Amino acid sequence: MTVEKEGLTAAASAAPSRKIELRQELKARLATLDAEAARLAGQQMAEHLWWLPEMQAARGVLSCLSFGGEIDTWPLVDRLLAAGKKVYVPRAEPRDHSLRLHRYPCPLKTLSFGLRQPPRKTPELPPEAVGDEVDVVLVLGLGFDYRGYRLGYGSGYFDRFLARYPLTAIGLAYQVQLVDALPNEPHDVPMAAVVTEQGVWRASLPVPPPTA
Repeated sequence: MTVEKEGLTAAASAAPSRKIELRQELKARLATLDAEAARLAGQQMAEHLWWLPEMQAARGVLSCLSFGGEIDTWPLVDRLLAAGKKVYVPRAEPRDHSLRLHRYPCPLKTLSFGLRQPPRKTPELPPEAVGDEVDVVLVLGLGFDYRGYRLGYGSGYFDRFLARYPLTAIGLAYQVQLVDALPNEPHDVPMAAVVTEQGVWRASLPVPPPTA
């Protein structure tokens, strides 16, 4: 094994433990946001997102439905519908660890930890139609970095989905959820952009200097 390969192997083996630490750190950051600040940040994020060229051109949008401390996507979903765009929402299918897509509005059920998603028997978009029907994927997570990499909750549903479907993915987050660099692995798919209440961050743009 070459030195380069040894370094890559060591970095990959260290990534899971670092991700556990980062999840705890980012959860603590989210806990510092009060309700009013979070509400205003959600409105500002949605406005920045709305005027992105990708969003203006999109006919079909897959959007996460926020829960818990995540930035609020429910008003955004209503705005997408009012603009005449097709909206799809995801359902995690534990039997094969895939994401299934359902046209929204549709019935929703609340899972034990608070997430709302369509019941299993809700009509779904056939996998072969995803590429034709969905132009943009709006993704939530615990954290993102300035290169577009995402830190989720560890289940890997969106990682597998984005690896299978090369769609334009946009991360939605509070500014406190952005870090300089997340540990990433070969299968990780970066976002085309990350949008927060402070603006739009793309991997092609310079990373802003750290704040004091």
